[in-house]
Amino acid sequence: MRTEVLTTGWEPGLPAGDTITRRFVLAYADRITAMATRVGGRQKWVEGARMADLGSPFGYDNAVVLTRPLAEGEWPDTVAAADAFYPPHRWWVVLSVFPTPDLRRHGLVRVGHPPLMLRAPARTPPPPPGLEIRAVHDAATLADFQAVLVAGYGLAEVGVPAIADLALADSVLHLRVGYVDGVPVATAGSAVNHGIVEVDWVATLPGARRHGYGAALTAAVVGVAPELPAVLIASDDGHGLYRRLGFLDLFRATMWEHLPR
Repeated sequence: MRTEVLTTGWEPGLPAGDTITRRFVLAYADRITAMATRVGGRQKWVEGARMADLGSPFGYDNAVVLTRPLAEGEWPDTVAAADAFYPPHRWWVVLSVFPTPDLRRHGLVRVGHPPLMLRAPARTPPPPPGLEIRAVHDAATLADFQAVLVAGYGLAEVGVPAIADLALADSVLHLRVGYVDGVPVATAGSAVNHGIVEVDWVATLPGARRHGYGAALTAAVVGVAPELPAVLIASDDGHGLYRRLGFLDLFRATMWEHLPR
């Protein structure tokens, strides 16, 4: 009697396009390691995970991405490898689309379970009146992107994010800034890998919210490859915005963080 062996969807040699989730995981891992290479950071491959250290004070720039499910017994070695990879003062995160055990015993803090969302290729709505959207292409637009991103996320005391580097704009990343009356008010960015548009860095200044600016910037970065599906990790605050743009909930991922010592 022959026993058929079915794929789990996460074998090393499986094509990236096997599922949307696999595309997202590999696209995210490729993007952070490409960013690390461009900005002079570091990267490391371990069994079941990819690690990137962009040397950034923002923990979300320094990520461990799980590339397959880990058995509970594998986690101590994975966290130990990350501890050895990142300097003690570095803030870094673990992103997993798979269930994880309680990692507090390994010194990590649970960030939460952000929704993974998918949007099929479709037309995007026009931007609201008065909003001008510009691509980041020089030091001035990059500085505006950085200022809005930091203020929008309330991280002014943390420092300068690794994304504030022209080596990333229009190479690894597609960054956009929204202006109203010449004042920067919103940002978004995307990367195209493995047949998806991966969206990130959606931020709006507190005083400019509820005018459709965040949705318009999201639509702009989805539009860099309108023929492809778009995928993002949503915050709970942005969840409704993405739904109105046509993003659908897939499931909730898991994120942990290691705070600086």
